[in-house]
Amino acid sequence: MNKIKAVDNITTSIIKYLQTNLKGEIISIFGIGSYFDKNLPSDWRNTDIDVIVIVSTLDKITKLDWTDVRYEVRKFDNHNVWIGYNTIQGLKTKKLFVQESFANYEWSLIDLKFKENSQLLYGKDIREQIPDPFSFDFDYNDILARCLYHLDRSLKESKIREDSTKAMIEFTKAVFKFGFYICLFFNKRYYLTSVHSVSLQLSKLLLDNNIQKIMLNFMSESISYRRTNKFSKKFEILRKNYVLFTLSLLRSGILHRKYEFQELLTFLKNKFNGMPYLISYLKKAKNVFYSTKPE
Repeated sequence: MNKIKAVDNITTSIIKYLQTNLKGEIISIFGIGSYFDKNLPSDWRNTDIDVIVIVSTLDKITKLDWTDVRYEVRKFDNHNVWIGYNTIQGLKTKKLFVQESFANYEWSLIDLKFKENSQLLYGKDIREQIPDPFSFDFDYNDILARCLYHLDRSLKESKIREDSTKAMIEFTKAVFKFGFYICLFFNKRYYLTSVHSVSLQLSKLLLDNNIQKIMLNFMSESISYRRTNKFSKKFEILRKNYVLFTLSLLRSGILHRKYEFQELLTFLKNKFNGMPYLISYLKKAKNVFYSTKPE
C-alpha cells in the first residue's frame, strides 16, 4: 500500500508540473518502465522514472543547444524523472520520430501501444493512433547498441569507484535490455517489455540449453540485486563473465548478425559517441573473442 501511495504522490507531482509548464499542449502522459510495472514485487528498487508526454507541438518546449530532441530530467520526491516529449505525428513517422527522440522507434511503439507496457497517467488514450510496431522492420543493431551502452556505462562507473552502486545498476540494465533483445529476435511477435515477462519468455525460447541457462542466470542475478541490493557472486567476476558471454554470442552468428572483431570495434565506436570502456575491454579480450564459445 505504501508503494502505491508513493507512486500516486509522485505521479500527481509530475502531472501538476507538466500542466503548469505546458498549459493546454498536453495530449497524453504515459509512465513506462519498472516504476509503473504492477507485476514487480514490492521490494523492487527503482532507479529512475520514465515518463513520455505526447504534445500537440514541440515548438513551446525548450531544447538544449546540442540537440533538437526535447527532454528533461527533474527530481520529484528525491526520484530522478526522465521526461521525453513526442508528437502523434512523430509516433506515426519514423523519420520524424528520430528527430524528436533518442529512443529506438519500434521499441517505443511497443511500450506505448500495449497497455501491459505502459500506464496512461493523464489525458487521452491514443493507443489506437499508434502504428503497429510489427509492421516495421526492427533495427536490431540499434536495440543491441542500447544494451551495450549500459554495459559501457557500468565499466565507466567502476573506473570512477570500484564498488560503485551505479556500475551495478547499469549492469542490471544491460542484462534486462539484452534479455528483451533476445526475446524479440527469437520471437518476432514478442511485445512485453517488463523484466518479469522477459524472464518468462527466455525460459520458453527454443535456444541452446547452455545459452538459455546462462542468460537466465544473469537475469536472476540482476533481479536479485534490484530486490536485495546484493549479487550472489563477486560483481567484477559476474560482469566479466557476462561481457565474455555477450561477446561469444555476437561472434557466433546466432543473433541478428555475426560480428568479426574489427566490425564490432567499428560498431561500438559509431554508436552513442563511442563506447570507450567496452572497446578497451574488447581489445584486451581479443584472443578470447576469437576462441570463446557460448557455453
